[in-house]
Parts: sequence; C-alpha cells; structure tokens
Amino acid sequence: MTKKKWQIAVAITGCISVLVLLIGCQTYPKEVKVDPIAYKPKEYPEPEVRLSPGDTLEIRFFYTPELNTVQTIRPDGKIALQLIGEVMAQGKTPIELKEELHEQYKQHIKQLDITVIVQTFSNRRVYVGGQVNTPGSIPMPGKLTALEAVMLAGGINLTNGSYENVLIIRYEDNKWAGGMLNLKRVLEGEKAEQFCLEPQDIVYVPETRIVEVNRWIDQNIDRILPSIGFTYTIVPGGPNPLGITVNPAP
Repeated sequence: MTKKKWQIAVAITGCISVLVLLIGCQTYPKEVKVDPIAYKPKEYPEPEVRLSPGDTLEIRFFYTPELNTVQTIRPDGKIALQLIGEVMAQGKTPIELKEELHEQYKQHIKQLDITVIVQTFSNRRVYVGGQVNTPGSIPMPGKLTALEAVMLAGGINLTNGSYENVLIIRYEDNKWAGGMLNLKRVLEGEKAEQFCLEPQDIVYVPETRIVEVNRWIDQNIDRILPSIGFTYTIVPGGPNPLGITVNPAP
C-alpha cells in the first residue's frame, strides 16, 4: 500500500470512528411523566363588615324584650334607642356596636344580653356598566367575583364589548384607580385566579381596549357614573373603606 493510500485509509477509519462515537453518545428525549399541579383557588379573608347609613339593624334584648327595636342608620350615622338616646353606629362593626350598647345599657339594666342583627346592607353592592346587557347595581351579600357580577348584569354585549376587556374601578386613597381583567380565559376553562370585588367597586366594559387605565378613568369617570345610575360624594378619611358615599340616582 502506498503512503498516499495509507493516509486515505487512516482518514476514512478515523471518520467512521467519530461517527460511531457520535451515534453512541447521542441522547434522545425521554418521556417524562409529570403530575399536574393541583389548582387551589386563592383563599380570600372574610370581608370586615362595617355599618353605614341606610343599613337596617335589629337590636334584641334577651331579658328585656320590650326594648327590642329595628333601626335604620340615619344619614348622620346615628340610631336612637330607649334609655340611652342617640348612638353612633356608622363605621362600627356589629360586634363593636354591641359592645358599646352593652357599656351604655349596663348603667340602666342589671341583666344584659344584647344581640345586633344586620337585616340589610345599603352599601354592599357593586355597579356594572358599559357594554353589558343589563347595566346597574348588583347586591353583594357576600363574596362576589368580577365574572359573577358581569353575569348578573346579563353578560357582555359581544357586538361592542369583550370578555377580554373588563375594567375594574375602585376609589381608594382619595383617588380613582383601576385595572384590566381578561375573563375570557376563565370562560374557556382555564384555571385562572378569580378577582374578588369589594363593595362600591365599578365593573365597566368599554368598547375598545384601554392602555393607560388610570388616565382613562380620570377623563371618563364622570361620564361612567351617571350611566350606571348613581352619583357620589367623596368623604376623605370617612368610615366608608372606599371613601365614598353612594347616592343612588332617582
């Protein structure tokens, strides 16, 4: 074998060896079984209930039923009771009001067992407007998600609105603020976290997508409020956690 043929043979042998090594070292994807992550909805704490004007209270005295009464909290936040007169109820929880009544009545009654029952909440509602079929106020006796509020308002008018484009507006820290929600994913069966509303929230479905949400709210809030049927009075630092007193339009 000539020197040149020997070199060629060595080169071919080397190439074959490299190919064999490459094939031998080649790794292929293996089927990996992954357990699906269990979906656990976020646990929201129970809302703290505070009384406000228009709420109706039933106050019961176990040992002195003649003092039992049903009271609606006046616009000034007070109720009027036998023996002790006017009591500020606005801004208190039912338990706090019960404790205050106990303190005031113990000077007049020896055996005390007072119960405060809230029959109706005037301000526990949200407002749904824009491209929905039945805009207006929605009672909120307990937890309520944005999707549930939209459905209670008859759903979105799909001619002009979209479940991908839902605006939540809230008044807090003495200003209006908001954010966008995409509810379409939930409707399509995706396990997306639900957005729980707070009393006096506004759920609004605009015609077009909004990019600068807070600026848009500042420019349009006065137009939105009449369209869903109420006016408002801002009360900074008041007992209402959102800082507003809602006055339903006639």
